[in-house]
Amino acid sequence: MAGSGDIDAKTGASSLAAITLDPYSGEQIYRQLYRGLRGLILSGGWGEGEIIPSENEMRDHFTVARTTVRHALSLLVREGLVTQVRGKGTMVSHRPVSHSVWNFGSFTDLARANGKRPVTRVMEHRIDDGILLLVRARGLAGVDAVEWLNLDTSWLPLKDYPGIETYDFAAQSLYEVLRRDYGRVPVRSEIHLSVVPPSAHLTEVFGPDPAVPGYLCATGDVLDLEGERVERTSIIYSPRVEMKFATRWGQAGALQSPAKGD
Repeated sequence: MAGSGDIDAKTGASSLAAITLDPYSGEQIYRQLYRGLRGLILSGGWGEGEIIPSENEMRDHFTVARTTVRHALSLLVREGLVTQVRGKGTMVSHRPVSHSVWNFGSFTDLARANGKRPVTRVMEHRIDDGILLLVRARGLAGVDAVEWLNLDTSWLPLKDYPGIETYDFAAQSLYEVLRRDYGRVPVRSEIHLSVVPPSAHLTEVFGPDPAVPGYLCATGDVLDLEGERVERTSIIYSPRVEMKFATRWGQAGALQSPAKGD
């Protein structure tokens, strides 16, 4: 009779069937394997603390060199998704997905697409000179507590969005409301990055940390397809968020910027 360890190993190895490697795609095989393993981890194919298939198992399953598997695993280790434990193997230890933030899109959409439950706490909701000032803490629900990742401020003119001050944005996504009720579809953003000092709001949301002298802040305009402003926004990031950027040379538009907190 097979032991529970054998069953776990077979279950883990069977998950590899969801990954397809294409030697003719032009993308390096180790990067294809990395993306496949990453997708399984983020989608819950392997849970926190679970041992994934060994280097030898993956080598045999995909008929690739062991160095290919090692390259893929090293990328996962670097990203914080797995930890290699001597005598045990490679263990899933991923941080919440929004620790690695890529695009200045909807926080709600990004979290849900990665199987996470977004949580919003409204810090301020007031009208100032015909503009709704909306300040929200954004985070992800954990087993025991919420991990707060962004502090977002939105400026929304009432002349453009009559009645928007009546919505409960602790329960509804701002971008869903803008798309559904006002016909405004955010498609791109123009931002600049700066560092802001600690404030009462930041200390309340992220907690006091004397080792953090400042916070990364992305400020700018979110635009629709015609280039019209949808909202003016400012997002301040928790020091636990890892920022990633990509540039493209020789073509218009290069920077992918940090995640917008709707």
